[in-house]
Amino acid sequence: MFERVAVIALDGLPYSLLSRWLKQNRLPFLAGLAGKLNFKEILSEQPPVSSVAWASFMTGLPPEQHGILGFTYRDPQSMDWYVPKGDFITAPLLWEKLSRQGRRVFAMNVPMTWPPRPVNGMTVCGFVGNDLDSGTWPSAFGQELKNRGYIIDADVALARKNRSAFLAHLHEVLDRRLEAAQDYFKREDWDFFMLHIMETDRLQHFFWDEIQDESNPWHAAVFEIYQKIDRFLARLIGGLAQSTGLVMLSDHGFTGLKAEVYLNRWLWEKNWLRFTKPIPQSLHDLHPQSRAYALYPGRIYINRKDRERSGSVAPGPGFEKLLHEIARELTALRHPLSGEKIIKKVLLTEEAYPARDIRPEVRLHLPDLLAVAEPGYDLKGQLWSTSLLDKTIHTGMHTFDDAFLLTNLNSGPIRSIRDVHDCILTAFVV
Repeated sequence: MFERVAVIALDGLPYSLLSRWLKQNRLPFLAGLAGKLNFKEILSEQPPVSSVAWASFMTGLPPEQHGILGFTYRDPQSMDWYVPKGDFITAPLLWEKLSRQGRRVFAMNVPMTWPPRPVNGMTVCGFVGNDLDSGTWPSAFGQELKNRGYIIDADVALARKNRSAFLAHLHEVLDRRLEAAQDYFKREDWDFFMLHIMETDRLQHFFWDEIQDESNPWHAAVFEIYQKIDRFLARLIGGLAQSTGLVMLSDHGFTGLKAEVYLNRWLWEKNWLRFTKPIPQSLHDLHPQSRAYALYPGRIYINRKDRERSGSVAPGPGFEKLLHEIARELTALRHPLSGEKIIKKVLLTEEAYPARDIRPEVRLHLPDLLAVAEPGYDLKGQLWSTSLLDKTIHTGMHTFDDAFLLTNLNSGPIRSIRDVHDCILTAFVV
């Protein structure tokens, strides 16, 4: 049992990669910690994206109960699409629960925490929030961060234009956050402290090949980000008292990207999806005869008469037959050149989201099918693409397995990121 708990999140850093570096002693401080504490692999959520996984961490609930299923939602009646924010999570967050216990909390840069919620302490949002004026609790905290040049998240669009400039930008964003985190870590009287570092995920999306290949000319420059984090952690938590619990973790793993897979293109080729325009711009352009469409990542919806505005498929045997037909055809999908299997499995709603207690407003957004890709294939949700497969500037992608946990808490029953929530709640001295 601990008087205080500190959490450091390294977004997307895979257990396998970190293990390799620790064995090579390339990150000396973390290697020392791993030799003393419990270091293990944990699972993410399906689909393994940060918004879903961190919502599970914050609530201790599966996606169908906390309500975050992906980065994009659609209103089936208007067919407008939008990005769900933190206020779509109706379950109490970890720091709200701790606040109610009278503990003082500090949380910096955690995804899906905009708009902020009142707590006993201080919070600043992570993505998808991007505004310090409306992204902090208390609100005056935002001006304080603005005065010191704090940046919520890196501009990933820069990576598409100039990789050198993007790498320099990542350093700048990281430096501002680490400087602020160290300051508040020392000066605030906290019981729970959490710092989320997004730059590891950003780096791995665009520099995965360079990270893996130590002979690559870019490797040293890219690896400097990880070394900087290791040195920072040595300064921040190197002298933690034994009465302080420590949790370090990632929200998903990572692997090399073989191809981006455009599911709506596949549905279009199979004649299950049709549009009213040659190049559709939104779900408003679905043709009434469309029978299915997809949202990122891997969520497939039947265009149901009893749900969608212009639905074409009635509930009943025809609906069930279509579900199984799409699932069967999708699992048979192969890469046209390598012959590799692209889809690992396709889950029905009740298989992907088995909880019984699901709010009606969340159930409305549950996909009818959830496609799970083989490693290396990233299932995209763009409405229109000229090809089924593509390879863009991204070289890395998320995985469901291979996330990591490093902790001095009793982590025996922890298998996934959602389990860490209860582990922290029960770690405090009563």
